[in-house]
Amino acid sequence: MSPVKPATPAQWLTDASVEKIICKTLRVHGTPAQEIEDARQDVYVKVLVALKQGAAPADLEEMKNLCVKVAHLHAISTVRKAAVRARDMVEEVEPDELAPLTSAVRQRDPVDAERQLEVLAQLFRDDQMPADGVDILEGVACGCTWAEIAEPLEISEDLAETRYRRMKATYRRRMAKLGLLPDMTPLRLLVSNPGAIERLRGAA
Repeated sequence: MSPVKPATPAQWLTDASVEKIICKTLRVHGTPAQEIEDARQDVYVKVLVALKQGAAPADLEEMKNLCVKVAHLHAISTVRKAAVRARDMVEEVEPDELAPLTSAVRQRDPVDAERQLEVLAQLFRDDQMPADGVDILEGVACGCTWAEIAEPLEISEDLAETRYRRMKATYRRRMAKLGLLPDMTPLRLLVSNPGAIERLRGAA
């Protein structure tokens, strides 16, 4: 009689308890009931990718912990994207972000925003921004609190805010160097444009 082979991480992924804890995590973090099944499949795919990249859990409990973390991040990201799509593009702007703008309110050429987004994307390509910078900007774009931004990144609220302010300063310095600072769109509004976060993820 041949010995029973130990279960592999991929086999643990099919365990009923893993499915249950993924669904529970998705629900707790705001995934609508009608979207749970699709979200669970997305989590499975992300976990399998993580396994291929070397995140090999030692046992079923570690697999559950990995799945909870992936499900948590997936749910938060989905909620943020939904908020960006649903909310009005007009939002309150921090006073210091308005400082470089002229007092007269005027319409900007869409090309200006496109160019500014390319400058920001280049900063990510040049490794001038933190590794979790796009996640922080995504949270800022949809009006999340610093606590909501920091939790899935496993950093403190103060660190999340500090990294955002450093990114804003780096962006402003680059815009000033290019001679675009007087007419720049505030960073908070720039990253709220449709497709901005996806573009930055591609550059990061």
